[in-house]
Amino acid sequence: MNKKTITIIAVLVVTLLLFAGYKTFLSPEIVEGDKEITIHIINEKENVDETFTYNTDHEFLLELLEENQEQLGITFEQYDLGVMITGMMDYQADPNSEYFHTYVNEEDAMTGPGDIPLNDQDVYTFELKNY
Repeated sequence: MNKKTITIIAVLVVTLLLFAGYKTFLSPEIVEGDKEITIHIINEKENVDETFTYNTDHEFLLELLEENQEQLGITFEQYDLGVMITGMMDYQADPNSEYFHTYVNEEDAMTGPGDIPLNDQDVYTFELKNY
């Protein structure tokens, strides 16, 4: 074998190992089956502090939000990096100065709703904040 073939094989092996490591250790753990989820919406500007409890078998937060879009008064916008929540409880955030910050069990969410897995008894909080 020549050096070029060996290099290509080595790169493929390293790539496969990195992918397997990500799937095993870093990717969000998906919980299948029924879960009880709490959605908490805070918008001090409109005096909104609402809590909703859902029983669902969805795996990701976005699926649950889309299913209950009318009750939550939620609007979304698709961006290159995924879906962003632009409004809740029929209030549209001003894109120049406001956004809905997402917390999972009182900790900052690290991804958008399409990548946040649902876990039984978790609380997902959306709070209107200023930039």
